[in-house]
Amino acid sequence: MERELRAAAAGLAVLAVTLPVAAAGSEPPWQRLEFRAKKLFLSADAAVEFEASSALPADDGCAGRPALPVSAARIRIESSMLGRRSLSSLWFDPETLKAHIRVQEDRGSRNRYKRYAFCRGRIEAERATPNAGEASLPAGEWTHRYPQVHDVPADLAAPLSEPSVLLHLVGRLAALTVEPGAAAHRTIPVFSNRQVLAVRIDRDPEVVRAVPGFSIAGGPSPEKLTLVRFTLTPVAIGGEGSAEDFELLGLEGAIEIVVARELQLPVSISGRLPPAGRVNVRLRHAELRGNQ
Repeated sequence: MERELRAAAAGLAVLAVTLPVAAAGSEPPWQRLEFRAKKLFLSADAAVEFEASSALPADDGCAGRPALPVSAARIRIESSMLGRRSLSSLWFDPETLKAHIRVQEDRGSRNRYKRYAFCRGRIEAERATPNAGEASLPAGEWTHRYPQVHDVPADLAAPLSEPSVLLHLVGRLAALTVEPGAAAHRTIPVFSNRQVLAVRIDRDPEVVRAVPGFSIAGGPSPEKLTLVRFTLTPVAIGGEGSAEDFELLGLEGAIEIVVARELQLPVSISGRLPPAGRVNVRLRHAELRGNQ
């Protein structure tokens, strides 16, 4: 299996995709998801919000690239864990999954700011941390700032995306009709922890019917849900980086996501969370769009 995945990563430009995307640009039934993880001493919370159209922040980087769109879909993630509060936003194209801009700010046990602009052939980044006496100031006033440039392989078969898009993508993939017992997969390139990785998404052909284990607002609650299981396996491209560079909601390495097909949302996400080991992040509450 590992050999097959590495071959897929090395030859991503010619990889045959067997799992298509659902209706292009489709808006999910949900607008906000609230998750919680508990294990021994650890307690972590995360909220994920989806906007079909959000104005992009001003950006003067990426000289010579085509102009960014005025607006794009946005995934916003707010999390709290081990004394650190994190807020990130990703603007992306919901049809191609191409990432445009990602901004993240961490406060608490670690104070830092990161901004990534996805350019043609490279990613231009700005990172910042506060100098003495600056921790309470807005991140824009921190004086320790430094630029970085990350190269992007030229032969990617699909536009470069970002891990948080996968929370939206697996919901769309779960809504697809797949022949009973048929395996299906898709591989997309993502940028995570300064590395470009190929993430293979495998869909389990078996489905499970279950009663919702979370509260629902904004719409009717189904009596039963059809649960679809996905496995996300990251592989470094071109021998650079490591599968451990892949991160989603703080989870690292290979990640498993169980999705409720009817609502196109993840109900559980499991992966390795240092220093607690394997952790299961469960959905507590979902806000639907209703008739908006």
